[in-house]
Amino acid sequence: MRIPLDSVVNAAKLGASIQGDAEAPVRVSVYVDASATPFLVNTVRDAFVPQGISAVVRVARVDAIPLVPKPDTDIALVLTCGGAYVQDRVLELVVAGIPTVVLAESSVEVPFITQDTRMLGLVAATDATHLLGSLARWILARTDKATSFAANFPFMRIAAVNKILSDAVVSNMATGALFFIPGADFPVMTLAQLGMMLRLAAVFGKPLRLDRVYDGAAVVAGALALRGVARVASRRFGRMGFVPKALIAGAGTYAMGRALCAWYERDVSYDRVNDMVRAGVRRGASLFTRPDAA
Repeated sequence: MRIPLDSVVNAAKLGASIQGDAEAPVRVSVYVDASATPFLVNTVRDAFVPQGISAVVRVARVDAIPLVPKPDTDIALVLTCGGAYVQDRVLELVVAGIPTVVLAESSVEVPFITQDTRMLGLVAATDATHLLGSLARWILARTDKATSFAANFPFMRIAAVNKILSDAVVSNMATGALFFIPGADFPVMTLAQLGMMLRLAAVFGKPLRLDRVYDGAAVVAGALALRGVARVASRRFGRMGFVPKALIAGAGTYAMGRALCAWYERDVSYDRVNDMVRAGVRRGASLFTRPDAA
């Protein structure tokens, strides 16, 4: 089926927007209390190593001196196991309007935090995987720079990927269930899948370049295959045809997203393919620029 030109234009605009999101500046402030254990310090230090030039991590101590946080701070982390000055310093960060999360080994060490809010939270764990997983979800739920955070700090990618996939699956299931005009849902679903692809690429640090054209072609081919399966299944269900359409759209989108994640995690190089394409373009161009022998 022919894809409308406006869908292609919208996908290009979306790609540019997502690329801008991935390159958004990220500023993280880490405040370390004297009571923080080596486990907390080492886990956060290893996790917050920026993968790009758009992220900056600032580190300072927590003591009796009031904090003066920089106004461009996106997220503040406070590492403690029950220091005397922590509550006052945390209050200063929250009053400054900075989303702040306290990291500890036990919630007993931070009794002044009784529940998570939009501006203040607590992540307590003695296992690095649990600590970083909970921290990633907390941060991504409180920032409008989720793509840039995940691109710069790989430990956030699992949480970011799950959010991207769930959004795309829900969107395409709704589209499959609500569009009753044959063929009308295809451009909408395909655009959602292309958007999912571009967001996943950005999260894994893949720039917007020729390589994404190959990924996009694979997504469109997959979308066409899913549409064919959905059409056959919906005919067999009659008036309830929207049910298999929605299920196939959701399952297919999820499988497509997982396949893209596996592809990006393997960091497959397109250099040889790009060289072949460029060589073909040069040969094609030479046919039009070669002087007439006659």
